[in-house]
Amino acid sequence: MNNIVFNYVNNVKKRLKKYSILILKSKYDKDVVEAFIQTYVNSRYYNFDLNNQIRLFYKRIDDALDRKRDELVAEEPRKTELINNILMFFKYYYYFDNVRNGDLEKIIDTIDKKRIETLNLNSSSIENFKEEFTKIVEEDISELKDFEKYYKSEDFELDITKIDPKEKNYYRVKLKYFFDFPEIFSEEVIQNVFDTEIVAEDKLFVEYPMITSKVLLEIIDLDFAKKYVCDFSVDLLKKKTKLDQLIETLENQAAQDKIYFKITYDDFIKNKVDVFKLINRGFKFALETNDSMPKLSNEELNILEIFSCIIVSDNDINKQMYKDIKILENKG
Repeated sequence: MNNIVFNYVNNVKKRLKKYSILILKSKYDKDVVEAFIQTYVNSRYYNFDLNNQIRLFYKRIDDALDRKRDELVAEEPRKTELINNILMFFKYYYYFDNVRNGDLEKIIDTIDKKRIETLNLNSSSIENFKEEFTKIVEEDISELKDFEKYYKSEDFELDITKIDPKEKNYYRVKLKYFFDFPEIFSEEVIQNVFDTEIVAEDKLFVEYPMITSKVLLEIIDLDFAKKYVCDFSVDLLKKKTKLDQLIETLENQAAQDKIYFKITYDDFIKNKVDVFKLINRGFKFALETNDSMPKLSNEELNILEIFSCIIVSDNDINKQMYKDIKILENKG
């Protein structure tokens, strides 16, 4: 599956399971560990079920894990001590996943001491733990640092600009190219070719993985606020196989929460059923209006509530009528 966020998060799950097996040894409990892993991933990568009244992000994850602990203890009271011990070690994983900063050697030394104190492990489970665990964690952290280079390109880069100066978290995304063309071709001619139907569709296969990798890097850095409005070709709605291949990269809640497909009002009206299908799959759309918009009825306005935001042109006759939707004034 070529789903960047899904693959990355799946690797995180594997790492957390690996850490838990190494730390807990004979005390490893698959059901308890997997329950904590899922709660951690939901909080850490999907920003889900968090108490946003808590200021520090890692404390929000603490709170989510504590609530999961309470559920597990209520289900199996006889495992209370084990559940609490597993949770104690889980909170050290923050340091290996860019949630908290700390001295790696000291963190692993603390884990080593606590597992000896609390788990009553035999001597064979204690020997060489620090060396083995440190090597694995350092390899995983190195892999995290190398991630950014995987989706860099010498031929393309993303041009990211604010849509509305008053809204700091909403950005328009365009793909820029660095191909060498013969001098007889003007920039305008080259751009027209680049924007023709088939080329415009195919360049999305470059743009979407690049913006998805950028979004993932932001999530890794605990930035969930920015939203990106990307081009979308409505012609792809009639090419199901090609469309599915393209959007597979984005079919993940973390990416879908931050990446919006741009569509004009006219294209939406012509393709309403297909747009609804994609929204039902979790994808988000940004509606872009223009100065020649017809005056919309209340029923037509209500339908627009499916959009995550509306990019409104200056002379849109309905400008003051859009309710309960994020409004961006088109300045780009």
